[in-house]
Amino acid sequence: MGFLLRLLKLNTRFWRNVWGSIHAPYATYRSLVADDPEQLLVLVGLMAIYFFLVSPLKFRTFHPFLLTINASRLFTTALTTYLGVCFFFLSLGWVLGRKANLRGVMLAWGFTLVPTLTWFFTTSMFYVVLPPPRHETLPGIIFSLLFITFSISLLFWKGLLYYLTLRFALKLDLWRIIGVSIVFFPGLFLFSLWMYAWGIFRVPFV
Repeated sequence: MGFLLRLLKLNTRFWRNVWGSIHAPYATYRSLVADDPEQLLVLVGLMAIYFFLVSPLKFRTFHPFLLTINASRLFTTALTTYLGVCFFFLSLGWVLGRKANLRGVMLAWGFTLVPTLTWFFTTSMFYVVLPPPRHETLPGIIFSLLFITFSISLLFWKGLLYYLTLRFALKLDLWRIIGVSIVFFPGLFLFSLWMYAWGIFRVPFV
């Protein structure tokens, strides 16, 4: 009973911070970097659920062995990428002389994965509901425009949380954030090309 109660509290805190990152991101992130890191278990659980649900769509099979291998590979890659980015930011913070802590970086960057996960979930859902090819009809054009608008909104949200991660977790000012971005985004681009070339992710789960 105590475990379930604690799990409920973590889940409630997680979704409260998700909502806060939408309607009051600045205030939420200021307190988030000192919050309970265990709530990230909810995010990890959602990631695991997504990858195990999407594997049948990718392989078009329900063979348990193939699905387990593929889902585990995707989940492990996504989790390793998340940890790699956290340590990358932490290292940059030390280089720039900022007293960043691992908990704050992991929490702040972890919540930037919420818009990423939302986009992947939505894309997979529409793949089932409205599978390609989508013809150039009026409903198809309207759907495409709505989806593009939705994707841009999530990208803007992601970008804002990225800025707040560097601002509060690493305590960087605007010019240092720009400098970090000059290093981070080309590296992210090359990493994304590498994952695409190996057939892991067509769109990077970052």
